Amino acid sequence: MHRQSAIASPRAPVPADAPITWIGSPPDDEDARMVWQTVTREGVATYAALVDRVGERLFRRDLDSLGAVADIGFFQPFYLAHARALVAALDGTRLRIGGGVTS
Repeated sequence: MHRQSAIASPRAPVPADAPITWIGSPPDDEDARMVWQTVTREGVATYAALVDRVGERLFRRDLDSLGAVADIGFFQPFYLAHARALVAALDGTRLRIGGGVTS
């Protein structure tokens, strides 16, 4: 007997060149605000560029606060995963990924 999983299937991969549009108000959360600034002030307009830039900004922020002696460089790839999760969490509420129309 096959039991259906209660876990939602993972989100389909987002194309690197998918357009990004900020659709909400400026957020209060520091990490979300970093995404907002990257899109609205820096003009980053594609998914891959946004993830790369936000991941780098998150990494630099922590590096500046912890210092080089923390050997944080080892963890730099994890910042891209955090950036992808952050962008995905904002999609549909404050951020639109892709060319969908908002109502």
